[in-house]
Amino acid sequence: MRPSPPALPRTAPAPRRTLRRAAPLLAAALAALAACTPRVVVPDAERERTRAALDGQQRYLRVAVTVHRLFGDGSRRLLLDAPAGEVDLLRGANDERLAPPPAELVLPPGTPVRVEQVEFPTGMVIARRVVMSPRYHPWVLLAVPGDPRPHVLVLPQTTATAADAVAEVERVLTADDPSPALAALTAEQRAAVLRKELVEGLPAAAVEMAWGLPERKRIDRPAGTEAWAWPEGRRSAWLQDGRLVRWERQP
Repeated sequence: MRPSPPALPRTAPAPRRTLRRAAPLLAAALAALAACTPRVVVPDAERERTRAALDGQQRYLRVAVTVHRLFGDGSRRLLLDAPAGEVDLLRGANDERLAPPPAELVLPPGTPVRVEQVEFPTGMVIARRVVMSPRYHPWVLLAVPGDPRPHVLVLPQTTATAADAVAEVERVLTADDPSPALAALTAEQRAAVLRKELVEGLPAAAVEMAWGLPERKRIDRPAGTEAWAWPEGRRSAWLQDGRLVRWERQP
């Protein structure tokens, strides 16, 4: 009589406790994955059109910009054409608006810059960026003479096409050097522009150099008047025959 074959070892079921412990880890991993999802997905074709239009291009600052630390990213600098108090790039734990760090200096109109790269917020790009930075926005990385650190022009999160990106960049950068127009101003006017301030009598182009391009212009050609407004209505200016006569700035 042949001996019976040895019984095969039975595989023990996984302890339920292990499964319970794995569930929170899986949930955390899914949450981290969701956090790396861009708010606006830009199609590949639009990214390529944007890069073809801007990457590697030599430009000049159209307006005076302030230079700040890029929030928690000390390796980069943030360029702003608007006052820091009007900027909405980063939110806190209670969804409050976080102001950028104090300005380090003002770069004048006509400063030459080179567009190194337009960087859209894909999942991998967001994960690579510093958490305390506007990492869900498209970034235009600029090279500024005399400073090896990358300078960042942050575009709105709603930027979804090449036309959107180019329009936003052209609010701050231009292919034509505005230095001759800045040099043609009086000493008082030029000093005001370099402080990003206004003085009575500034020509229209100098108002834009100092305060950035307005969001709206209401022009009455027969009367020769213009009413300009910047985003959120916190800054307004009135011109007569192309010269600044009055302005308001909300605290």
